[in-house]
Amino acid sequence: MDDAALELQKLDALVAKGKMYVILVFGVFFWGMLVSLMVALIHYFILGDPFWAELQRALYIYPISGILFGWFTWVQIHRKRDKLRAQLHQ
Repeated sequence: MDDAALELQKLDALVAKGKMYVILVFGVFFWGMLVSLMVALIHYFILGDPFWAELQRALYIYPISGILFGWFTWVQIHRKRDKLRAQLHQ
């Protein structure tokens, strides 16, 4: 099995899990939560702001914007899957 077929299989598995899974896991959890933590740490170390207050503020902003990131990831998964399918069926 070549790399393109293996990647197509992985993308199909992600699509099978559903749009909400990709948006919540990749967007809200991975992107939103990690960015919130990084922003809070940066504000704490550079600006001297209280860590927990910054984390609380960041947890309102970045997980919500993570929904957009997750949706964009979903669209990219579909584009890549369609491209690989067309490539393999030539």
